[in-house]
Amino acid sequence: MKNFRTHLIILITYAISSCSLGASMPQQVTSLNVGCDADAVQITDEVIDLNGEESWIAQCGNKVYSCTYLPESGSDCYELHE
Repeated sequence: MKNFRTHLIILITYAISSCSLGASMPQQVTSLNVGCDADAVQITDEVIDLNGEESWIAQCGNKVYSCTYLPESGSDCYELHE
C-alpha cells in the first residue's frame, strides 16, 4: 500500500508541476524522498532508460543524492558520501 500511495503522490505532484509550478518531476520526486524544498533541488546527469526508469543526481544544500524513479515501483533516493 505504501508504494501505491507514493506512486499516487508522485503522479499528482507531476501533474501539478505540469501546471507551471516551476519544479521539474525529478525535483519533485527528490523533494518527496529527502524532505528538501523542490525549488532548492538542483538536478544533473538525468537519464531515461528504454524501460522507463529515470535516474539523476540531485543536490540540496551540502548533500548529494542518487535518485531513481520507475513507474511500476515508485522512487528512491540515497545520499552519496564522498
